[in-house]
Amino acid sequence: MNNKILIKNITTNDESSKKIRIVVANKHLFPIEEKGVPKTYRLNFIYLDNEFKAKYTIGSKDGKSRSGVLILGSDVYDNLIKINAKDILKIVKENNKYTISKEKNTFGNNA
Repeated sequence: MNNKILIKNITTNDESSKKIRIVVANKHLFPIEEKGVPKTYRLNFIYLDNEFKAKYTIGSKDGKSRSGVLILGSDVYDNLIKINAKDILKIVKENNKYTISKEKNTFGNNA
């Protein structure tokens, strides 16, 4: 399976709550969901030369499949990566580490 994904779904609500939703098409890169069993994982990330841990939550108590939620922490979200609504992020997984980078938004949505 592909070891990289593009996140193109960051909304203003995501930005204000400092989270990244991992939709169905991108869940293959992260720990597997067990329906009915919510789980939280601490994952290793790299942005440029900065290493940090992020929290990934997947699963729901009602047994329905849900998007995963990646929480980087406000310092990483706002000050290190500087994520804004409509940004495009690339995440690559290699050797149990995730590398995150910002992609150029070619639609002109970011000033």
